[in-house]
Amino acid sequence: MEPAATDRQNEDRALFREPTAAFRPSAYWFWHSIPTPDVCRAQLADFKANGIGTILIQARLAMPLDSYLSAPYLEAYRISAEIAAELGLKLGLYDDYNWISGHAGGRTVAGRDDLRERHMFWSSGSSPQGAISGIHPPFVQAMGPDIIGWQYEGGRVEWCEWTVEAAVLHPTSDIRAPDEIVDVTTHVRITDSDAVSCTYAFHGNIEVDQALTVFISARSTTSRLINYLLPKAARRFIEVGLDPLVAALDGLIPDPVGFVFYDQPAAGFYRWDQISGSLGNSLLFAPSLRQTVAERSDVSFAKALLALVRDTGRETLRIRAQFYAAYSALMNAAFFGTLRHWAETTGIVLTGHEILPHVSSFALNGGFISIDPRVAPAVDFFGIDAYRHQTAVDSNNFAAQLAPKLGDSVARSNGRSRCMVETYASAERTTVRAAGQWELTLETARAQAIRLHCLGMRQFIWHGVYQTDGRDDDPSPFVNPRFDFAPGINFEPWWPYHDLFSDETARISAFIEPAKPRTPVAILYPLYTAFAEGPRHSHATHLGAWCKELLAQGCDFMIVSEADLIAAQIRDGRLFASGLVFDAVVLPSVTVLETVETLRTLEAFRSTGGMIWSSGERLSLACDDGAAIAAPTLSRHCDTPPAAEHIANLLSSVRSSGPDIQIGSVRRPWQWIGYEEGGWWRIVLFNDGLEGVDVSITLAEGLECEEWSPNDGTITAIGAFRHLVTTIEPHAVHCLRIRAANHDAADKGTIAPLSAVDRERAITLADGWSFAPGAGADFVPISVETGWENQGFSDFSGVGVYRMMLTVETEAKWILELPQAETAVTAFLDGTPTDRRAWRPYRFTLGRLSTGTHMLELHVANTAANRYYRNTPYLGDRPNGSGLTAAPKLIPLSN
Repeated sequence: MEPAATDRQNEDRALFREPTAAFRPSAYWFWHSIPTPDVCRAQLADFKANGIGTILIQARLAMPLDSYLSAPYLEAYRISAEIAAELGLKLGLYDDYNWISGHAGGRTVAGRDDLRERHMFWSSGSSPQGAISGIHPPFVQAMGPDIIGWQYEGGRVEWCEWTVEAAVLHPTSDIRAPDEIVDVTTHVRITDSDAVSCTYAFHGNIEVDQALTVFISARSTTSRLINYLLPKAARRFIEVGLDPLVAALDGLIPDPVGFVFYDQPAAGFYRWDQISGSLGNSLLFAPSLRQTVAERSDVSFAKALLALVRDTGRETLRIRAQFYAAYSALMNAAFFGTLRHWAETTGIVLTGHEILPHVSSFALNGGFISIDPRVAPAVDFFGIDAYRHQTAVDSNNFAAQLAPKLGDSVARSNGRSRCMVETYASAERTTVRAAGQWELTLETARAQAIRLHCLGMRQFIWHGVYQTDGRDDDPSPFVNPRFDFAPGINFEPWWPYHDLFSDETARISAFIEPAKPRTPVAILYPLYTAFAEGPRHSHATHLGAWCKELLAQGCDFMIVSEADLIAAQIRDGRLFASGLVFDAVVLPSVTVLETVETLRTLEAFRSTGGMIWSSGERLSLACDDGAAIAAPTLSRHCDTPPAAEHIANLLSSVRSSGPDIQIGSVRRPWQWIGYEEGGWWRIVLFNDGLEGVDVSITLAEGLECEEWSPNDGTITAIGAFRHLVTTIEPHAVHCLRIRAANHDAADKGTIAPLSAVDRERAITLADGWSFAPGAGADFVPISVETGWENQGFSDFSGVGVYRMMLTVETEAKWILELPQAETAVTAFLDGTPTDRRAWRPYRFTLGRLSTGTHMLELHVANTAANRYYRNTPYLGDRPNGSGLTAAPKLIPLSN
């Protein structure tokens, strides 16, 4: 082996054993008030001890707005950074108060009304008089008055500077030719206005079959949000929001403070009484938008605006796509471009995430369904990511979703790989989503983190760790920290087990890092279709269906842009793009392309033997081509979203490379497969189901295998075999490194899931247990076959202690197995801790026990739900399961 390769392998192994902060979970540290130095030191040391690698300080709504960026705030920030440096923690600058980057807690627009968000509204009808009225932000209103009060001064949504930006006369029915649209902007005047509405009048004639559509902009007088189309707004945000932090942290940048993190920059998603047409929310407006649109479109600004809200003929889709492309490019450059320039000048990395309409879903617009993402930086993810130095995305709750896969895709498109994933919990037991999930278990979080790693995540970001656990008997969302998207994981009874989660998931991430994923399928990101057709078009659900079905059948993929395809190399029926290799390209109900050059690339790929699959509507338009285009020659097409049988048929034609993994059950484990330059393959297998899964792994030449244990960091060579078999227990994870065997291999090798046990001699420990609800409490008899919440301790959250006197009649090595526990357990034998577990399998090695009587104690931590949801509307119809819910088993080892 070459010396360089040996060094690299040694580095990989060292990183796996002791992952750095880049792979360890990070967390938002919610500041609800300005902390004292003692609080800073105590909490940061606690975070470090429990495996957190990076902290981002975030001022939340419970903190008085005047405290944000005050002198005491900045002093506490610096003290925290200094302590973090002492502890070996990394720090990132969370860039705003609460969230929605750019407003700096309202400081950006204070004294600079010209930077407040300005929006464009429209009204259409057959009368020469009309109005814009009833403007409201439903997305924000749904979150309650405290969020309204945070975003709007005085809690009022008010406007000024009503200005007619465009007006057109047009047929009320179908528009057959462009000259049927008449620009009458100069003939429309504002006739009256106040803080909430305006009226206008057209000075001209409207024919019987004509309608007048008027576009009017207004600037908010009360919104703290900025106009993201204005570079000067971003510069002002930097001046008042970021520069004070940088000045306070002098000498601490770039270590330990290495990056700045922006969070969901977006103006208000407004609706109003007169809204109509295919655009679901108001548009941001700035005078520069006219020139930007003119550079990308061959129609007037007024006619382009009309195409956004109604069909204006055969050119409608092209005009819409080009308008939104111009709008997005202007917004991206003005905000993200300004931030990037500042970050590079400051010597800090820019990262963060925009609004992801697909959050919690695989469908492109399956998350925030109440917004039209085209009005925000929420569609052109590849373009936004080009301004970042590191990719980050947002995820909601604890099921697999598109965000990390799209994040990994845009990162690879821009010369990087993988991403950070912020994960927040919104309530599922109540309609008040900010009440969160105090019922979250570490097992649930761990399973989600492993899934996210398999989907493209490098680093997990908790939302978050709390400064305080809030107030009793106050169900107020947001302003009571207890219900600000709980849980604050450091107030969960299972928090002392978090280091187990951190160590294991960080090792999984470090294991994945050196390899490139095996992705036979490229899915084209339908950017111009999304611009032209809108969020309710079938491209959104079709892309989600492709993602879910491919993953369900063990086929990985990556999402690529048109630019990726055009820049790709094509050889022998394979597409080399974004640093990866593809055998097939999927068009998920793609109707509109940016350029005909993409079509030429697809045809060239198909002509050399590559496969092109599509579903839904067919391609009909390239925006830089004046005529309708024919779809490329397709290998397969299905009119409906792809189902399992479609995917199976298509994958049967994909050439095989690398390891073949066969599953002996209906349910597949989660998997990630990647390859190194030296011929090694890396495999992650994770069973998040309730039953064991049989797995067989083969390479055509036979294989030699190493098992890298993320549990403890050990690396074990397990031999050379024709094929390798194992049973993956529920919630078990395997990290395997394999390559073609270069010597004689045995026929079959097995990875034993656990030491050999003698289950026929298992002893069920159902009787004789007593229980104390916390240290120092009195013990009372208890059943171990139902949770303590059903036995008089319904609102106890904490560490319950189960105790029994255990009589051993045969000296042997024993293990203790808990069939079910809620939710983290440490086993004590004769007063000495033996082991701890926070997820299945709950199996504890007790060692060799002599005959006689032993005291067995199980310290069980539940969740905080029963304590914190007590006396609130959020508890639900029954308390959460707590403690032991099935009798433990004592099982001797066979040897």
